[in-house]
Amino acid sequence: LRIEVGEEILISDGRGNWAEAVVIERSKKSISCEITKFGAIGPAAIKLTCIQALPKSDRVKETLELLTEAGVDQIIPWESQRSISKWQPDSADKWMITVKEACKQSKRLRLPTISDPMKIGQVTDVLKNNFSVVFHESSTHKFSNIVIPSELEKIYVIIGPEGGITQEEIEAFKSAGAGVARLGEPVLRSAHAGFAALSALQTKLGRW
Repeated sequence: LRIEVGEEILISDGRGNWAEAVVIERSKKSISCEITKFGAIGPAAIKLTCIQALPKSDRVKETLELLTEAGVDQIIPWESQRSISKWQPDSADKWMITVKEACKQSKRLRLPTISDPMKIGQVTDVLKNNFSVVFHESSTHKFSNIVIPSELEKIYVIIGPEGGITQEEIEAFKSAGAGVARLGEPVLRSAHAGFAALSALQTKLGRW
């Protein structure tokens, strides 16, 4: 609605293809552009997946925006024992709308994917034979001390709900091979912890 004739814009299909273009005509429902430059970026060498416990309804938008801006490649909604909110039939569509808007704001050329919601047993099946870290404030291990193996294809980070991850869930994650670490002394909200974890991970991987 704010685009004017002569304005330069960036267009993307959400799969890494992009084009720079100049608006040459505008109507109420459409615009015409002249492409001046185009290209594509490939997927990241290591895919970052956040297994996010369902946030409170008033925190969902904030959670998704921060995960997207931090560079997440895949989001797996996790129906944890202490999750207050429930996955609804229209949740997937609502989550994707928020992710798309966050990609526009942060100028990301690849849209993160959103998986179907999972329960603890499904999550642990995904984690087996993959590198994963559960973030929990009670851990005595700092994330900065965790060594990330070379030649990985995927890294999973697990973020609990506002009420915290239960000890039973922690043990299930450990049995699936996940490490447990903390992000520092302050206890972060569930909506913010994923952003902090991914930021630390991006730095550790040398991307940031």
